[in-house]
Amino acid sequence: MSLAASIQPNWIHELRQTMSLGSGRERGLFGVFYVIILAQITVLACVSLQTTIPLERLFRDTIAVAEEYPGCCHVYDGLISNLGILLWWTAASVTAFAALLATHFESRRREIVALSAASLFSAWLASDDLFMLHESVFPLVGLTQPMTYAIYGAIVLAYIALSWRTVFTAAPVFLIMAIAMLGASVSVDILADHDFGSISKWLHANPRIEILLDDGFKFLGIGAWCCLHLAAAARVTVNAVESRSLARAVGRGGNR
Repeated sequence: MSLAASIQPNWIHELRQTMSLGSGRERGLFGVFYVIILAQITVLACVSLQTTIPLERLFRDTIAVAEEYPGCCHVYDGLISNLGILLWWTAASVTAFAALLATHFESRRREIVALSAASLFSAWLASDDLFMLHESVFPLVGLTQPMTYAIYGAIVLAYIALSWRTVFTAAPVFLIMAIAMLGASVSVDILADHDFGSISKWLHANPRIEILLDDGFKFLGIGAWCCLHLAAAARVTVNAVESRSLARAVGRGGNR
């Protein structure tokens, strides 16, 4: 170890590790993740270029399509929304399984807690999309949109506090993508639902572009979220297995 590295503050060392892609094996996983994102972009391109089926039928929730179109439902109704829900559930399922493995291999408590929180939060977001909770259910029990946003904000802060060292450092590039894409989707949604001058008027005058921006950004954001959590689950699982194998090897060596 060099002298510069030895006197380097801990927070700088952790930051450099966070922004790196890790070992060669971990970098290899990124090829799979980029295939997922590329597949999403390809699907969005194909959907946006076709003119036979209205975009809202492909992008909106199946329930919303059923309420708006008497001829519902066809196999393509809610296509992008359903694919997004599958990605939410993929993140929830994989992190739940990784949490069980981490418990079995007696990993660090913070990793088990982080993966468990990731699974619960991803499952909640999937359920929200599937059952349109914040759009149709919560208003029925008196929760207004600002109240819902406040509750979700508190949940996000709690999740960050529990998971940032394990999940958010696993693949910073996908963390940035998820924040940017989901944030852009929410911004377009707000601009379209309220009067913010020329931008809102332009979105209202171009509903096709509004749908592509709103739901397209959301779809890509969900994909980045899924990749981020798959990377976190893979890192914890691999480290747990390697630690167990190393401990067994040391134990056998000590018994000789």
